[in-house]
Amino acid sequence: MTLNDIRKRSGLLIFVIGIAMLGFILTDLMSGGTSLFQKGQNLLLRVNDTELSFTNFEKELEQNINIKFISSFGTVNITEEQRQKERDLFFEQKTEDMLLSEKFNQSGIKVGDRETWDLISGELTGNQASLFGYFFREQTESGEWNQYNPELIRDWIEMGRDNPQWPRYIFFKNNEIRERQISKYYNAIKNGLYATVQDARSYYKDQTKTVSGKYVYIPSNNFNKEDAPSEKEIKSYYQNNKNLFKNIPNRSITYFVFDLVASEDDKELLMEAMNDLIKDRPIFNKRLNKEEIDLGFLNTQDLKNFVTQNGDNTYNLDLISLAEFKKIKKERRVDNNLVYPYFEKNACKMARVVNVDSDSVSIVYLERELYASDQTLNDIYSNVFDFINTNKEILDAKEISKQINIRPRTVILEKMDQSVPGLGAAREIVRWAFSEETNLYETKFFDLQDKYIVAFVSKISEGEYKTIEELRDDIGLILQKKNTSSNVSDHIIKSNYNKIQDVANHYNVSTNSIQQLRSNSDVFGETGYNPGAVGAFFGTDVNVISEPFTNEEGVFVFLKEVDGDVSYPNSMDSYKNIIERTYQSDVDKLLIDILKEKSSIIDNRFNFY
Repeated sequence: MTLNDIRKRSGLLIFVIGIAMLGFILTDLMSGGTSLFQKGQNLLLRVNDTELSFTNFEKELEQNINIKFISSFGTVNITEEQRQKERDLFFEQKTEDMLLSEKFNQSGIKVGDRETWDLISGELTGNQASLFGYFFREQTESGEWNQYNPELIRDWIEMGRDNPQWPRYIFFKNNEIRERQISKYYNAIKNGLYATVQDARSYYKDQTKTVSGKYVYIPSNNFNKEDAPSEKEIKSYYQNNKNLFKNIPNRSITYFVFDLVASEDDKELLMEAMNDLIKDRPIFNKRLNKEEIDLGFLNTQDLKNFVTQNGDNTYNLDLISLAEFKKIKKERRVDNNLVYPYFEKNACKMARVVNVDSDSVSIVYLERELYASDQTLNDIYSNVFDFINTNKEILDAKEISKQINIRPRTVILEKMDQSVPGLGAAREIVRWAFSEETNLYETKFFDLQDKYIVAFVSKISEGEYKTIEELRDDIGLILQKKNTSSNVSDHIIKSNYNKIQDVANHYNVSTNSIQQLRSNSDVFGETGYNPGAVGAFFGTDVNVISEPFTNEEGVFVFLKEVDGDVSYPNSMDSYKNIIERTYQSDVDKLLIDILKEKSSIIDNRFNFY
């Protein structure tokens, strides 16, 4: 076949290649291995171009848990709450590792074999990692600890996987390498940060320079009708400030709580049972073939055994004062050394007086828990499902509330929430609220141990920004305050007041004194947190009524009377050190957050947990 023949048949060739590729994909899809589609479904986390599968994450997590929570008997004991906490911590660790891995490669920072060996043994520098100092030691018969020398550590490592402690060693080794590499990267950044003399002088000035004077504050919450913003102003503010209103995808759910509480019939039955326990009762002894008396709570000679056999509480002899006993006699029925049954919280209680002294009373309680009977639970369950069948969609929760006399609650949930406000841990409700199969206003039943829940999604918010409908009132308030402040500011400028007291008199507010204010303060006088007002006050001229300064809360007029001098020390080194320590602290606190902001991160935990 010539080159020309190939060209003529190129269309057919492309078709054949296409069919072959499709066959490859379909074969992959139907095979037992991981398909191309399954790979996407298995994705737990992506940071830029690095991916982490759910399968690998769970495998590593399980290995970590097996190391951290293994008992001396070789079993792993961990609660579901602890597992969730470990999962969240490990997810954050993997995210950090993926963020930093790229930076390690760019910077050339790594931990070599010799450095690793030094961490394990301390042979080169004497700086053995403290963790390995505890790991490589043994206790003598006298109770003293002998540390392994590098030669013994090397012998131990050469045993390899045959050593039962090998998995723990590998776990500790990997963590020490990770911590060392992170530490080196952080230190490299910190060493590149320094403070100049000018930085130190500015810092010293902020710490020591003080100003004093007076100010008038006119709050912007005294609205006039003419200050109300128009619809056009609200829309314009929304469009021009959208970045202030970024939205986190969320769901509003409304739910009704049907508590599984005991009915009045349940209370009556429990009270009847408690009264029966008081009385002696005849029983027939088959072995002796005669009737005997089974002593009740009032007459039994073995109170401890009686309470153990018949109560939900443990036996305890309580010692109370005569004053407390008098109060009990006033509030409860007490007769013949018996405090008769009464309800308190979720229990029915009674008590027997064992002894009365000159200043105290010994008393023993018998309690039984009050709970809903099977019949009551069946009735509640039936009523709830009648309610759901009647209300498969709820458009007006208030109207439904009137009908069933149960107040609904509306809460906002985010995708990774573990709990629901008012209900506690309820991850299944969060997952339902964000499921693609969940429709607006459709009711859903949940069984939460001590209560039944009927919920519906009342609002879905998925947009990048909050809607103007959500923000209309908030924006209206912002603009109304702004308009009020602007009108006040314009009036002050036009009036050209000669005395600050005249401004205060016109707006019926007081003139306030402020003494020795420092520029590093965030608090301005009686107005509280107000760093903008602090800066504005510092920027005014001495003994001159300032131009109005406006912020979100109102209008200020300043009169600076004292502008303090600054006497700089000969050396600014100590202040440079303070600034540099602050820089270093900021690296520790902010570096990961900064890297996250600059990275593309896909978090798919919702699809798996």
